Formats: sequence, structure tokens, C-alpha cells
Amino acid sequence: MANILILGGGFGGLVAAEELSASLGKEHRITLVSPGPKFTFYPALVRLAFNDCQPDDITFDLVEKLDELNVRFVRGEAVGIKANQRLVRVAGEDFDGEVSYDFLVIALGRRLANEKVKGFFEYAHHLLDTKAALRFGEEIRTFKEGDIVVGMSPHSFLPVPVCETAFALAKRFEREIAGEKISVSVVFPESIEKAFAGAEIHRELVKAFHHHDIFVTTQFPVGEITEREVISQKGLPIEYDLLMLLPPFRGHSFLNNTGITGEFDFLIADERMRVPHFPGVYAAGDIVDFSGPKLAQMAVLQAKVAAANIVSEIKGKEPNEFYYHEIATIIDSGGADSIYLNYGIWDEHLHRLKKGKLWSWIKRVHDKMWRAAHET
Repeated sequence: MANILILGGGFGGLVAAEELSASLGKEHRITLVSPGPKFTFYPALVRLAFNDCQPDDITFDLVEKLDELNVRFVRGEAVGIKANQRLVRVAGEDFDGEVSYDFLVIALGRRLANEKVKGFFEYAHHLLDTKAALRFGEEIRTFKEGDIVVGMSPHSFLPVPVCETAFALAKRFEREIAGEKISVSVVFPESIEKAFAGAEIHRELVKAFHHHDIFVTTQFPVGEITEREVISQKGLPIEYDLLMLLPPFRGHSFLNNTGITGEFDFLIADERMRVPHFPGVYAAGDIVDFSGPKLAQMAVLQAKVAAANIVSEIKGKEPNEFYYHEIATIIDSGGADSIYLNYGIWDEHLHRLKKGKLWSWIKRVHDKMWRAAHET
């Protein structure tokens, strides 16, 4: 019997658990470790901030789902790994000690490195968890006049919710923007093209921003935030009255001494999602050190590849599933400016871009169907 350990209860961890359970049944032991008992559908957090849904609409009980899959749940946090000995140190309510494994899937997600931007804690909103999205939403509902700035910090790797937030603000405050009582600006640390890993989406996005009277500033790497200004690393200021900024992303520092991390503490993995030099160790999701943005769609595909290759190893076969690194996403403007992008980060010959109101509808239907399919 193989002992399979999954670290993380987000998209990568949940999908890996589902795939392994479906392929292996009760023949092998699968354990998932996560700090919390809830799964959050992160792509819907923008809609939550704008009161288009409620927290219960975008979360479900992870423990119940795993029980249905015959996957053991351990509430705790991975704080150390001894990959040569196949041991993970877990600290938490359910367990405090070392857990052994035959196969390991590291799907811990990103760490929000708010401390990398001076003043972030004091002055900036973000929307990368339900509480933060609700706080930002409350500010939006009471906002009457002034300048709203939304954007990405350097190395935040998540351009889609920034774009969708700007469009949602423009829609909500359309009259106030036309009357010059409110302005909406969006800032990117580099070019829009680079934010999307080289995909030629910037022309369509800039047209859409201008259509909605959204000001765009690129090459603006935020270095500091004060009570009324966002300041670039070169000292250039932009004034604001309400700020939503995605913080820098990092991996988890406890992995640093293992020799399996690259830049910003993210895990190195190959095309089979294996972590080099450590047999039986795979990775999936935002924790992986692949270029470009970090999107839920990528985590799902990586988890499926990792799970399939673990199943092959258990059956004594060579892992033969490969991950293809691509963007397949919809930027929902709430109307005709919505954009579908499919772009091959490892193969620039793949580039499909379509635009229209239909894509806004498709994204919302897809999100509902995904949640329905994965809830208990």
C-alpha cells in the first residue's frame, strides 16, 4: 500500500486528491494537510467584493469533500520537509509531528509577501481571501468621491483580478466617472504584455480600459505606500483615495534549505511536475517556479499531471504525462469588452484571443459548474 501525502487544500491539492482517489480507490492511503477546513473558489473573489455573490457561494467544506473521496484530512501546516527521508513536519490542531510518505504532492500555493512593500499593511486593500475581499467591498459601497487606484505589486503574478476589478469599478461608478467625481486608474509594474507572459493582449485591454475611462499606467513598480500616495521604486507618486493592490508573491521559506527552490522561494519542477533529485515528490499550483502568471487553470492541469504520474509510478510504470504551460483565461469586463485568451507560454505559436459579451457569460457559467462539480 502506498502512502500519498498532499500539502495544500487549494485548487492543486483538491484536484490532486480527486484524481488520485478516482484512480486508486481505497487501495492506497491518501492524506491531505491544510491549515483550514474550507475550500475557496478564488476566481470569484472580485465578484464577492462587488456583492455579486456571498461567501457561502464561493466556499465549501473541504473536510466533507475529502471524506467523500476517502481522503484523510489533517488540519495543520507544513513547517519542514526532509525529502531524503520522506518526512514532512506538520504543526496544527489535529497533529503535531512528522508524517512519512511514499509520494508527496506539494500544492501549498503562494505566500502573500505584504512586507515587501512599505506601507502595504497600513494603507492597501487586496482581495486574495474572503475577508479581504469583503473589507474592500465595504469601502466600495461607501465611496462617494475621489481617486481609486488598483494594481499589481512587482512579482504578484496575477493580472486577471486587477483588470476585472478596474472594469467592475468603472461599471459601478459610471455616472460618477462621467461627472468627474471619481476616477479609476490601473497600474502594472512592467508592461501589460509582460504581465501576461508575452501574450499580445495589451492592445485589446488598453482599448477596453479607455472605453471605460480607466487610466492606465505601466512600468510602475510600487515601492512604497503612504496614506495618500502610491510611490514607485523610482520615486514617482500617484495619488489615491482608495487603493486595491495585489502584494508580491513568494513561496514558503521552510523549503529554502532543501535545495529544491528557485527564485522567490518557488519550487522547481519539470514537465512531469516532478521535483528534481527527490524521488516521489511532485508539485502543483502557485508554489511552482514556472514563468508567467499563476492562475487556477494552471494549478488544475498541473495537479492532474502530478496525480497521473504518481499512479503510473505506483503501478510500476514510467511517468508519461506532461504538463503544457499555457494561459487559458477570461477577463470579465461585465460586457462586450470581455476577453478570452489562450496563449502558449512555452509555445508562442499558440495564441487565440476573442472578445465579446458571450465570454462574460461563459466565465460565470463555467465558475458555477466547476464549483457544483467539486462540492459534495
